[in-house]
Amino acid sequence: MVRDYTCFIVDDEDLIIQRLELFFSELSHKERRFHLVGKANNGLKGIEEILRLKPDIVISDIVMPRMDGISMIEQLKPELPHTQYILLTAYSSFEYAQRAIHANVLEYIVKVPLREADLERALDKAAGIWDEVKKKEEEFQSLNVSVLENKYRVRKQFFNELIRGEIPSYRASDFANRMQFHFFQANYCCFIVEMNLYESFRNEYSAVDQNILKYAITNVIEETVMNCGRGVAADLSDNRFIGFLSWENNRSDMDTEYACQTLGSQIVSHLHQYLNQKVSVAFGGPHRGWESIKQAYTEAQNVSEDFYYHAEKIVKTPAHRFQYRNDKKEDFQQKLADFLAWLQRKASKEELEKEFAALNQFVTDHKIHKSIMAPMLRDFYRHIAVKFKSGNTLTTDVAEFPIEFMAFREQLAYISDFTFEYVHAGQLLYRAEIMSAMRFIEKNLKQRLTLEAIAEDVNLAPSYFSSLFKKTMNEGVISYINRKKIQLALELLKVQDYSLLELCEEVGIANEGYFCKLFKEYTGDTPKQYRIKMTRYESK
Repeated sequence: MVRDYTCFIVDDEDLIIQRLELFFSELSHKERRFHLVGKANNGLKGIEEILRLKPDIVISDIVMPRMDGISMIEQLKPELPHTQYILLTAYSSFEYAQRAIHANVLEYIVKVPLREADLERALDKAAGIWDEVKKKEEEFQSLNVSVLENKYRVRKQFFNELIRGEIPSYRASDFANRMQFHFFQANYCCFIVEMNLYESFRNEYSAVDQNILKYAITNVIEETVMNCGRGVAADLSDNRFIGFLSWENNRSDMDTEYACQTLGSQIVSHLHQYLNQKVSVAFGGPHRGWESIKQAYTEAQNVSEDFYYHAEKIVKTPAHRFQYRNDKKEDFQQKLADFLAWLQRKASKEELEKEFAALNQFVTDHKIHKSIMAPMLRDFYRHIAVKFKSGNTLTTDVAEFPIEFMAFREQLAYISDFTFEYVHAGQLLYRAEIMSAMRFIEKNLKQRLTLEAIAEDVNLAPSYFSSLFKKTMNEGVISYINRKKIQLALELLKVQDYSLLELCEEVGIANEGYFCKLFKEYTGDTPKQYRIKMTRYESK
């Protein structure tokens, strides 16, 4: 791919600057690669502007007032090591040539007379060096990513086998030494990070994007842990990540509680801030030594079971567990049976919401453990489907209730919206709600749209809306929004030549790199390549 190169001129002679400006203007008609972005008439001003603009290529005179060109380059080199420098001089002094060699200057051109062929040759040479630098950087980055991906993959397998008790302590210790995990002999606690609204996450992102986001989540968790002390994090399975926080000296229970709450809050905040992912964090108690890791994990796992009855972005520790009322199971089963007996096709949205609110209130007052509650709700969902099976075209393709990764309120909201759709199936209301969502997306396309905001606008639970949208449109909500944003970008490019930053602002995507990735996914070209193709097409 041919890339563009930015150029900067430093010379104290106005005639030379004018000559070079004309040279770049004429060059742009036959060679679009090189763009003049600025100029200065002395070395001090040159340093200020070059550090601000960070050009790829600098063309500078040597002898100038206040600071000569070589001194300027020597100061710029540490800050801009890859920038290429071309020197112009009216003096064929050996001293200048020697200093230029030491400064690693690319070309040394006599400017009286100034031959354009020499300049073009020097620019081509600079472009070639830049291409090699970029190629090596990309290869190095690719290698680093590969190494990191392998490291996290090995970690995931290691910790999964460890908490299942499949690795003896001596093997764990050897592996830890190779991976430089030296903290398990000190005090530590295990924690679990659980992604909220995971069903929606699975509906919205492709398998590739899910893996990329999980890799990023692991990185953010680990960096946050390292800021709080020592530790490690790894992808565990599905919507869960495992981590360990370690400390050297003995702590009181109060200090340990404070450290866990602080770290948990930071993990929740950072993942929402940097990746727009909502998570909850559960900590186990303090432990020491490899032989305690499985127990440490089991404690964190037990604490995380409370997430089932919590809202999003929660931090839980052993000191704040729920008291479960499993003796209320039969009472709740009776309430579900009463609901099924009451349920009629003509029940209104308000009536359904009132009945489901009563079920929610009962469970709020008398929490029943997830291992008992979740199967009851799965059976409840199936009974509703069976109740309306006869003569209802929607029931010919009843999906299995996606219960595994949902909190209680998500499950109940999903069943509520599912029930309303079935009660009013003859009205094809679900189509109307999807159409309403599409209008909302179109109206707010230039904003940063979230699944929760769209679901709220159409008065559906996020998990149910996500599932319904994908079933109806055969495309996830995020994928649909991104496709619409790129279509908007293409329409804008037909009107005028927007910069990358301007395009991002116009379509409501804050990250330029992410925008370029999406643009290439949908068009096969980068925005720059697309503009070049469009310019060529219009010129024909």
